[in-house]
Amino acid sequence: MLDSLPLEDPSEIERSQHRHHNRSLRWVQLCVALLLAGMALADHLLAPPDESLAHISWSMAGVALLSYLLLRSHRRRWESPLVVTGILMVAAWSVYSFGSVRAASGFAFQGAVVMAGTYLSLRALLATTVASMAILGGLTWAETSGHLPPASMGADLRYWLTGSAILLLIGLQLSQTRQATDEVYRRRRSQMEDRLRLEHERDRSLRRFRRIFQLNPTALVVQAANTQAVVEVNPAFERCFGYPGAQVEGLRAETFWADAQQWQEHRRVLFEKGHTGWQQAWWRHADGHSVDVMVCSELNEDPGGLLILTTVVDEKSAQDIPGA
Repeated sequence: MLDSLPLEDPSEIERSQHRHHNRSLRWVQLCVALLLAGMALADHLLAPPDESLAHISWSMAGVALLSYLLLRSHRRRWESPLVVTGILMVAAWSVYSFGSVRAASGFAFQGAVVMAGTYLSLRALLATTVASMAILGGLTWAETSGHLPPASMGADLRYWLTGSAILLLIGLQLSQTRQATDEVYRRRRSQMEDRLRLEHERDRSLRRFRRIFQLNPTALVVQAANTQAVVEVNPAFERCFGYPGAQVEGLRAETFWADAQQWQEHRRVLFEKGHTGWQQAWWRHADGHSVDVMVCSELNEDPGGLLILTTVVDEKSAQDIPGA
């Protein structure tokens, strides 16, 4: 008997992954908004009045906050593309304003690619990668051609803050992705182990049933319920009625009934109640003569379809069976 816990529904694993994905994305968007707001304040305090780029950080923080609010309202269609597009635009704007592709904000292109790969489709990832390469290439050409404003290449605290914030956000995204992947892998592995255990228990039960079926001294017939064709008989049936097992497999059960009306009544009761109880009948022996027997059938569930298990005993032996 299989007493293991039921397998976890794969659709429940997918729904759980979807919920974790939404929580992760909301958390990342909120972190982006807070970090960029902090960077804007730091830039406002540290930069000379005419060199502050705080408005760029405020713009990206606003995009991240808008995406977070869209996620909270369960509108999951545009918030991820909105953030990725916003990162690309703000990164290009920041590099252009700084005057060089060597600006710390250039790390934002990497962040856009990581976010697209984490939360969007493969096609969106490819588009984001190509767009990042194209924008970076265009800015590099503009810098080498002298179309960008002159840059101050001296490293300062703002450079470190900008680069560190972007790297921190990339690390947070990868951490969230790793946690989600590990959780799904753990649940899938647990489901696979449960499935293998159930299959092992089922095979063991089938082997046990087959031994009982083969060694049972009572004649047994297994039939397919939809066609009433014989699937298998045990050795006791072969001895009692003289039919070789290979010869009767595939034959309809009514072949054994000497009285067709008895068979029709037996089948009617079986499909109405699921079992028949013991009924007296005449069955044909392989040599053609009729045998007075007691017959009992019941329906049984099987992975391959509904089966009929029929037990047949001669009338003399039936006197020792309760209820026969």
